[in-house]
Amino acid sequence: MKTTSTLVCKLFTFFTILFLNVLVVKAQCIAPLMVWQSAVLVSGTSGQIGAEYKFPSVIAGVDAFVTVKDIAGGASLTSVDDNTFGYSEAWQPVVKTPTSQGVSSSYVSFKIDFKDSATGSNHTFPCFQLSFIDVDGDNQHVKEFVAAKGANQIVVSNVTTLALSTISFNFIQATGTFHNYPGIDTSAYVTNINYNYINTDHIDEVRFGNITDSVFTVQDRYSCGYFRPITMTNFYVLPVKYVSFNAIAEENAVIIKWVTEQEVNNNYFEVERSFDASTFTAIGTIMAGFGAFSKNSYQLIDNAKELMSKTIVYYRLKQVDNMGKATYSNIIAVKLPVQQGRVVMQTSPNPFTENLNIRFTTTGNGLGEITIASINGQKIITQQTAVTKGYNNLQLNGLNRLAPGMYTVQLIINGTIISNQKIIKN
Repeated sequence: MKTTSTLVCKLFTFFTILFLNVLVVKAQCIAPLMVWQSAVLVSGTSGQIGAEYKFPSVIAGVDAFVTVKDIAGGASLTSVDDNTFGYSEAWQPVVKTPTSQGVSSSYVSFKIDFKDSATGSNHTFPCFQLSFIDVDGDNQHVKEFVAAKGANQIVVSNVTTLALSTISFNFIQATGTFHNYPGIDTSAYVTNINYNYINTDHIDEVRFGNITDSVFTVQDRYSCGYFRPITMTNFYVLPVKYVSFNAIAEENAVIIKWVTEQEVNNNYFEVERSFDASTFTAIGTIMAGFGAFSKNSYQLIDNAKELMSKTIVYYRLKQVDNMGKATYSNIIAVKLPVQQGRVVMQTSPNPFTENLNIRFTTTGNGLGEITIASINGQKIITQQTAVTKGYNNLQLNGLNRLAPGMYTVQLIINGTIISNQKIIKN
């Protein structure tokens, strides 16, 4: 989307019926043409978590109620719907980046409920489509992302600039690039994504967010959520819908399990492992199941020797379709059983705001050093302390001066690096 000075939200008003069978409920279902205008605050404080807005008559006899569910990473809601720019029938929230420079990921999320205008009871649509238009960047240091939960199918262009990732089960995020695409155009498929819904009266969560580098300019980002059936040519359907993904640590191994309920043109899965939640390595390949529209269960056992010396391990799934396109699941963390002689470090709270507790056990006395560094390795805070055999508890205070974002906390005892952990500053 565009900043105040560059946004030209001109949407072509051609709409065609999706021929995809995703919007079929016994017979073909045509997604309605919703009109989102004249939002009114009905409860809570405007722009704050818990604020509820009413969009009257999105179709005849049906109102949409939008509730601010969460505000994260220093973002703020400038407007729940801005028609100064853009297409007036679309839902166009404006989300401001954090007000201080620094690498960050920030967003505002909403819950949407559809209700009968006369009775106030829930209104179930046989089908509807939420299309995010022009998910891009500022040409410099900010790129946008959108996400929606619970869609029955997700469609992007076969050639797309969007990177797809899974936040949690059936909660898919699309992240644009730093490049800015002038104007907003429903036919600019490379920056668009469609979320298709069947037989529902709500969307549990929708996110509008921004990813910034260290030298971005604070700015409003205009978004365009369009509740209309926008057709893509050369479309690409997200191949896999997950039911569950988890991992269980045993004494000398980790068992990774996942279940899918829908697979379209799926080829294989790769299980990837990381010890820092950043750099992942493939540890096994599992071929896709045979039931495209039934539940398929998968399992892989990780018994690598490296696990013996670690306290926590991270896993994710890389799914590859028949065209070679890859999408990634959410990342799960597994706490490993304590081995005799191992030093274990725990940090809390994480994410933190002002204070950080660091707890660890050692097998002997010595000199300890705690370092907080930026993600590019620059040391920001270093604190030394005497450690004693057994349980130790340190607290770092006054961390509110740190910019929101991700950092690394490192524990060194007697000159040896014992542990590194990722921490997040809110």
